[in-house]
Amino acid sequence: MLQTNPHNPITSKDNATIKHLHALSESKQRKKEQAFLIEGVKMVEEALRDDLGIKLVIASPSLVQHHGKGVLKLAENRSVEVLWISERLMDTIAESKTPQPVMAVVKMKAFSEQGLLANDAGLIVMAHQLQDPGNLGTIIRTTEAVGASGVAITSNTVDPFNPKAIRASMGSILRVPIVHSGDAPALIKTCKEKGFQTVATVLTGRTTHFDIDLTKPTVVVLGQEGAGLPQDIMADIDQQVRIPMASTIDSLNVATAAAVILYEAFRQRMAQ
Repeated sequence: MLQTNPHNPITSKDNATIKHLHALSESKQRKKEQAFLIEGVKMVEEALRDDLGIKLVIASPSLVQHHGKGVLKLAENRSVEVLWISERLMDTIAESKTPQPVMAVVKMKAFSEQGLLANDAGLIVMAHQLQDPGNLGTIIRTTEAVGASGVAITSNTVDPFNPKAIRASMGSILRVPIVHSGDAPALIKTCKEKGFQTVATVLTGRTTHFDIDLTKPTVVVLGQEGAGLPQDIMADIDQQVRIPMASTIDSLNVATAAAVILYEAFRQRMAQ
């Protein structure tokens, strides 16, 4: 790694390390390296403090004046290298329109379906073919907020390590177990064999989410924005429920619907 400091940052976009950082903006490269980028003082500091797998810190000189001394001290304590780059290069690499002067490369953690199923929380979120990274990031955040086991991502779902998903998760992506499961029907079958009920929202559901027992081991299955869940998946859903709402509204955003269901599960479990 090229040795740099705040007074001698990398300035060339043709630098090999800069090209590598740019490559991590692509899902294919993230999967290949099992690594992703995070942005911002708060998130980088949190990841360093809790030892959440940071491989490299990338900083621009203004970090020193941007309440960044804590980040630098934590990086030193964790023996994590700091790569200094110019503000202009930071602007080209960061996803944010007005980026803070620090990013980091984080190693993805490996989780398994078996781990999710064995987790004491007994509450799993399954995201099937979601396309909006903001929705997925928000769902990951809510998953952590209610203490659920984690999120199972099926094929053709947006990459949870997409920069917009990471930003929407507000740091939860660093802690919530994410499992990639290509075969949705097979995962549902496995969950049922392990004693989990499957729950999904439908506009025409006869019962509401208030009327079912969410204290039991549960998989909340979320479908694509607009299209919802395909019929082959719906056929395997144990509880098809509706969320009551005013007559002027006919549906909710998938991330909002997920939060409604998950918090009802949280409420019921707190009342036990």
